[in-house]
Amino acid sequence: MDHLTKAKETLQYCLYRNRTIIKVTALSFFLIIFISMIMTVTFFSVAPGLSDWFWSMAESERRYVAIPPAFTEDLYFFIFLNNVGHFWNPVKILVWIPLLGTFILGLELLLNGVIIGVVAVTAGITYGALYPILGLTPHGIVEIPAFILQFSSIIRWHITATEAVMKRAIGEEVDVAKLRRDVKDTVILAVVSLVLLMIAALIETYITPYLLGM
Repeated sequence: MDHLTKAKETLQYCLYRNRTIIKVTALSFFLIIFISMIMTVTFFSVAPGLSDWFWSMAESERRYVAIPPAFTEDLYFFIFLNNVGHFWNPVKILVWIPLLGTFILGLELLLNGVIIGVVAVTAGITYGALYPILGLTPHGIVEIPAFILQFSSIIRWHITATEAVMKRAIGEEVDVAKLRRDVKDTVILAVVSLVLLMIAALIETYITPYLLGM
């Protein structure tokens, strides 16, 4: 069996073992996006001026963030490091701490879902329905699964660490084989997520700006 086939089977087994976590995470993520879109449409219908206020706030924020120009390597690293930073920067790495990280992870899931939903609606209202489709879909079909797998990786780690601690606390023997397998699953899901975020950043850097320019 060659290395590629073995790696493929390892990934398939990992996804199968963690299918419930992945499904629940995906359902929660898309539900948050859907609800945030509905709420945004409702708010903008009641107060149309909110859309203009949102974009003026977004433009004012961009003045304080030096976003590199499109089609450049600098923009690629800006996007990739920003997305990875949701889980790996020195502050947000707290999501990996058992129990404490659960609350931070929930907040991250909520914020990411809300941002996607609000941006999609406001961009559609301001620039037309085609704009968010071209601006979010090409890299979103890769980036959203990446976020889901990263969230699932952290949840897998929380469950694994908590189970081990609880068994030690009550004097039961820890299943070392299962512990190693679950830790391995955590690493696999995290690595696959990072690879997908790299691909998504490439699309957002070199393809999305071209589509929006059309």
